[in-house]
Amino acid sequence: MIPQLLAIVLSLSASFGMHQNRPQIDSEVDAEVIDLSMTVNDQEYACKVVVNEAAEKGGAAILFLHGYGECGTDGEKQLTVGLPKHAMENPEDWPFVLIVPQKPIFNTEWEDHEEAVLKMLDEAAAQGLYDPKRLAITGLSQGGHGTIVIGAMHTELFKAAAPVCGYTERRISKEQQRLEEVGANPTDPSVVKAAKALSAIPTWFFHGDDDSVVPVSESRSLHTALEAIDADTHYTEVPGANHNSWDDAYTSKELMQWFRDHLSE
Repeated sequence: MIPQLLAIVLSLSASFGMHQNRPQIDSEVDAEVIDLSMTVNDQEYACKVVVNEAAEKGGAAILFLHGYGECGTDGEKQLTVGLPKHAMENPEDWPFVLIVPQKPIFNTEWEDHEEAVLKMLDEAAAQGLYDPKRLAITGLSQGGHGTIVIGAMHTELFKAAAPVCGYTERRISKEQQRLEEVGANPTDPSVVKAAKALSAIPTWFFHGDDDSVVPVSESRSLHTALEAIDADTHYTEVPGANHNSWDDAYTSKELMQWFRDHLSE
């Protein structure tokens, strides 16, 4: 029985890109990290607000949604991968306040935690940590899915959305069961629906063309559907990249400038 359970865990880890050999944040990084943890519906949520030395407290901000491998309640793992890591180590590239919640339960999707995410944004605004009129959203893998879905649900909140190696259809049911994965197509009803909603804000997709965890067809399809309705959308496909296209995304000077343009006063 134990080997079977181990096999299931390893399968889920591979399917969602659990990040082995997780990098560490440089201990000499100069950034203020504010704890915004809270309890919502009897569930504990960790959340950190990062203000690096180039960011202005009370200024423009980016909501970052992490991937499967960073789930938990320790309040630290979500800072070690993707945008938070790059923004803390290279503050001049990312002069934004980062709001970084941590999804507590592995086998859920970000939209299952929508209420908590919104409460964290409200609390950060109430504390004057960022300007809610200058907010964007991005995320990687499972957080790329969250960027698509929560971004589409709340276009009134976000000036721009940048999903990285994300997917449109949820991969885990509300009952925390794995769902059958079906390749995305630009004419799929779920893709068309997401595109229609996301067309209200600018989008930029990043995906590796050799992604073995989330098929590149996911980003291609949603971007194509957005183009079909003349939305403001960009797409970068990273040649030879597997699931980790986020390092290419968050070191992209073009993406950095794109966020600056959309979050300027």
